[in-house]
Amino acid sequence: MRSRQGAKLLTMLALGATSGIWSAHAQEGAPLADPLPQLTPDRVYALDLSMESILQNFGIPGLAIGIVENGEAVYIRGFGVRDTMTDEPVNAHTLFHVASITKTLTATAVMQLAERGELGLGDSIADSPVTVMQLLTSEDAAFNALGAIIEAASRQKYLQYMQSHVLKPAGMVESTFGIPLVNVNVAWPHVGRVFVRRAARYPWDEASLPSTGLSASIADITRWAALHVSRDPSLLETASYETMIEHQRDGEREGTAAALGWQLERRDDDWLPHHAVRTHGFSALLTLYPKQRRAIVILSNGETTPGREIRGVIESVLAGQDYVAPKPSLLLRRDFQWAFGGLLGMSLLLLAVTVHYRRRQPA
Repeated sequence: MRSRQGAKLLTMLALGATSGIWSAHAQEGAPLADPLPQLTPDRVYALDLSMESILQNFGIPGLAIGIVENGEAVYIRGFGVRDTMTDEPVNAHTLFHVASITKTLTATAVMQLAERGELGLGDSIADSPVTVMQLLTSEDAAFNALGAIIEAASRQKYLQYMQSHVLKPAGMVESTFGIPLVNVNVAWPHVGRVFVRRAARYPWDEASLPSTGLSASIADITRWAALHVSRDPSLLETASYETMIEHQRDGEREGTAAALGWQLERRDDDWLPHHAVRTHGFSALLTLYPKQRRAIVILSNGETTPGREIRGVIESVLAGQDYVAPKPSLLLRRDFQWAFGGLLGMSLLLLAVTVHYRRRQPA
């Protein structure tokens, strides 16, 4: 039965079942209740102060931070602006392009279908030896094929399935696979690692929705992380959550590995599921700590955001330890940029005066 299902999935995949994917626009969504007061005031203050300092020192346009402790959101904050053209502030509901974090949602959908027996993780794709499980550990070009597999198994369009079976039960009411409208609460991308500038367009590719298509708020992604570290049954069975974060193959770099829809990072004797993003005008880092039922989420609309360093600061603050704030390189320092800009301006002015004076001299 399952082998016939696998062949059927492949046939539909070959026919291009992903055609006709529709898009949806984001809405503001209802305000969230305040996070549970599980952080002491001094630690909240330390987090606020350190994030503001990092924002300024690294020239980051906007930043959003979410923290889960004991399976519950305890800290959700926005810093900076979502668009340097308008200076509108980032808040808990600002939408960010989260790129490959999308893979964790697509992988969850596949696991749901596997739980219901509508596909098998060992099903092969066409006549190749490649299996659904192998696709779940792959990069973007192969991962997008999972959108067609979800459509074939569920008999729904990918986005219809994701909306009804993943986003809605997860309570991610603000998230969208469409291009966010400019008049909603959206963080606009900013590019450049030295002189940061507003990007011309928002990154969106219909063909890559299953791997990189989601835009979401820090409130929604923090909620998503909480569901995973608490093994919430509204999405998956406990065994499926555990299967998703099991080591499947070693990564290209030492201390890294691939799981199902997640990357793994070695931490002492443990593996931490995570996704690190640096794409056109956005940065993000989502890390789960399953044993502690903790998660840290970092979203930004700039490319200079030091995600792992920020995560280290947050870990130190949560542990009640002193932390060393990350320092930007010389080229990223605001004082250097201002000094360099001033020097460049004076040099151009001096050049213009010299040229003008020489032109006025008789031959």
